[in-house]
Formats: sequence, structure tokens, C-alpha cells
Amino acid sequence: MRAEGFAEYNGKRYEFHPEKHFGTLDWGRGVWTYDNTWYWGSGNCDVDGHTFGFNIGYGFGNTKAASENVIFYDGVAHKIDDVTFVIPEDDYCKPWKFTSSDGRFEMDFTPLLDRAACLDYKLIVSDQHQVFGRMSGTAVLDDGTKVEVKDVLCFAEKVHNRY
Repeated sequence: MRAEGFAEYNGKRYEFHPEKHFGTLDWGRGVWTYDNTWYWGSGNCDVDGHTFGFNIGYGFGNTKAASENVIFYDGVAHKIDDVTFVIPEDDYCKPWKFTSSDGRFEMDFTPLLDRAACLDYKLIVSDQHQVFGRMSGTAVLDDGTKVEVKDVLCFAEKVHNRY
């Protein structure tokens, strides 16, 4: 979504203009299991004069009927199949890969910052890695059009909760 408005932080005002800024709505619903891990990523940009965005993820529940995996292009949603996050096991700040089972979302992700937080009280756990970085690769629309993206600023996360 295009963003318009402002935010003030530490005495400084940040202006957002819809011709160049985007926002992402984080909205969830459902009944969460006591112990779950989810993966989620999202980003928006302009590509060659076209609005491009994506929402990818899994671990949110039963995705047999539907998933949240979608490419947005000029305001049209293009559903894609399952997406796998390939995250290095030893370091969240090493390059990641995203790949879809239908081959329509193939991206490389270069992390810039891992906003990590971990609380572990044994019965209650929240281990979060929200990683901001740049994504490059190919997204394929419903009609077969390939959209090449380069260095899109976005985020991807892995979150494990037990509560």
C-alpha cells in the first residue's frame, strides 16, 4: 500500500509521500497453537514504473485451502504456491534464499540487520528474528510475465512462540 503522513521520533519528523513510500499491514487472525513457528516476509517497491509487492510465509496454520503467498503487481493479486525460506542454520545475517514450489518466486535475500529478541522462561518462549535486507530475483505473474527485481528493501522473519 502507498503510505502518506508523518512520524516523529527523537525530535525529528519523517515525512511519507505516496509517490515514493509504501506501508505494510500486519494483520493476523485465528487460533494459535501453544507451540508454533512461523515464517513471514513482505516488501514493496516500484519496478520499471509498475507497483510491485509480495507477501510470503507459512507456519500460520492449515494452508491446504489457502495461503498468504501472493505477488501484487499494479494492484492485482497473483497467487503463488508454497514458498520455502532457506535460512543458514548458523547465522541469520548470511544470505538467504526463497523458492516457491511452482517456480514463480525465486529470490536471493541479503540481510542488513537482524532485529532479534529472545525470552525463554521454559513454559513461555518467544524467539524472534525479524531480518531486514535486500531481495533480488524473479517473480512470475499469472500470465507468465517475469518481473525482475533488484535490491528491494524488505523484511523476512522466523518466529518461534510457546505460550
